[in-house]
Amino acid sequence: MEEVIYEIGNAERCVMTSVWAKDLRHKENLQKIPNDKPGWYRWWAPIKVLEKLRITQNYLEILKKRKLSDEYFFCIYVGIAVKESIRARLNWHVNQHHSKSAVQSGTLSTFRQSISSLIAENQFDEDATNQLIDMLIVDYCAMDYTIKSDKAKIEIERIEKEELSRDSNYILPLNIQGNKKDVIKQYLTDLKKVRKFSKNKIS
Repeated sequence: MEEVIYEIGNAERCVMTSVWAKDLRHKENLQKIPNDKPGWYRWWAPIKVLEKLRITQNYLEILKKRKLSDEYFFCIYVGIAVKESIRARLNWHVNQHHSKSAVQSGTLSTFRQSISSLIAENQFDEDATNQLIDMLIVDYCAMDYTIKSDKAKIEIERIEKEELSRDSNYILPLNIQGNKKDVIKQYLTDLKKVRKFSKNKIS
């Protein structure tokens, strides 16, 4: 794990921890994430993963990017944990099983729903989803608020809105809710269609 400092609007600074998603499959690594704090997080993908997610070269210049060793990673999704701990939220994204009830009820992680739909057109394909997630990096920030508190809701949702703001210079292709940018509208329309189709695939 490493620490990365980001500005999150109005010159605020947030120290985020960066970790390979695959490392969070190991209990000892997952337990290093606070289980008593809410927070927010960003998911990063290398260019070879963008292709699998149908994110074309046209979007590269408007994706937030960072360099790790000799490879660029691009931010594809931002999420928040308000009603549960940041650990519980990331565990949900990384380790959730694609059970029939989870897929059909819509309780499968939104992030996992999108990935499985895009790469397999089948939300029951847990193995393919895990293989792709293991190629990603996640940055997370545990914030010093009480889980489920009004303060946590207000402050953390504000960060999410700023990340998705029309005024932002970047897009977040896998964020569906609250993503109003015209430049990503067609991609999101196609994503919603493939998600609907993939959910109805028979396991």
